[in-house]
Amino acid sequence: MVFSIIEGAPLWVWPVLAFLVWTGLRATSERVVTAWPLYVMPFIGVLSVNAVAGLPPASGLWAIFAVAYLLGGVLGFRYQSPRVYGKHDGQVRLAGEWLTFAVLMAVFWMNFAGGVAQAISPDVYASAAFTLTFTAIAGLAAGSFCGRAICTWRIEPNSKSMPA
Repeated sequence: MVFSIIEGAPLWVWPVLAFLVWTGLRATSERVVTAWPLYVMPFIGVLSVNAVAGLPPASGLWAIFAVAYLLGGVLGFRYQSPRVYGKHDGQVRLAGEWLTFAVLMAVFWMNFAGGVAQAISPDVYASAAFTLTFTAIAGLAAGSFCGRAICTWRIEPNSKSMPA
C-alpha cells in the first residue's frame, strides 16, 4: 500500500520535497540571508487559505484557521525574536534552528496526507476531525512564518551584530 501511494503521487511532488528538505536543513545553521524571502514567506498563508477552502465544509472552519494563524504568528514571533541577530543592507543574520525545517515538513506532509486521504478514503478526508486538524496545522504553520517576518521587520537596521 505504501508503495502504491508513493507511485501514485505526482512526479513534481518529489523535487518539491527535496527543495523543502534542503531549505529546512540550511535553516539549521547560522546564516546571513537576503531579507525579502522572509517577508514573502507569510504568503504561504494564501496557499493555506486555498488548501482550507478546498476542504469539505465544517462548522467553525475559518474561525479555527484564524485563531491558529494568530497563535502561530505569536509563537513564531516569540520563538524567532532571539534568533534574528540583525539586519543590514537587505541582509538578515539568523541563528540556526529546527523550527523552520519542522514547519516546512508539516506543511508538505499535511498536504500530502490530505491528497492521499482524499484519494484513498474520502470518508476520512470529509470527517470533521480530519478537516479541523488540517485547518489548525495549516493556520499554525502559515502564522509562524508571519511571526518571523514581523520580528525581522521590527529589528532596527544595524541594531545587532552582523558579520563583517
